[in-house]
Amino acid sequence: MEAWNLADPQIEFVFGRVDDALKAELQAFWLKHQGAYQSEIKAFRALSDRELTPLSLLPRPLRRQPATIARSAAGEVIGIIFVVLRELEPSLDLGSHAYFLRIYVLPSERKCKLTNRLFKAFLNGFDDDPQRRDYRAKILIAENVNPGLQQAFMRRYFARLGFRMLGSNNLGGEVWTRKLQTSFVF
Repeated sequence: MEAWNLADPQIEFVFGRVDDALKAELQAFWLKHQGAYQSEIKAFRALSDRELTPLSLLPRPLRRQPATIARSAAGEVIGIIFVVLRELEPSLDLGSHAYFLRIYVLPSERKCKLTNRLFKAFLNGFDDDPQRRDYRAKILIAENVNPGLQQAFMRRYFARLGFRMLGSNNLGGEVWTRKLQTSFVF
């Protein structure tokens, strides 16, 4: 078992449990870091030799929610996983809806150990609480747009976590899916 150190970042699963204070804290985090996040995404997509599709053509998200956060020893948010619920194109044969996974960790905090802990805490929390998720979403979709991570070691990592590669998209990203247990509660 891995030793835990007080200086290690703290990971918290927050999906469906965001109060006003945390909401304000996350809004401040995004005000400060959203530009850097968007710039990174654009830079990764620019490396692709594929024709880019305008983002306005993507279906509008039905809901965007924070799911898991990482905090520094000082308590500041240093990383976040959020999910976006979207309606799917019927021709994909993946169901009517899906959750799309997005991860952002501050560049100064990017370490394999932290990202792995953040990702596994997200998957465990998301798997353990199907009642908080939209029952129509039968899959989780992860789009790996970082070309540096589109390598064999990452493909094995995703496969070990229950993802299967669906293919690549027109934006140069690898698209991975993972089945979700669903629960419909009256």
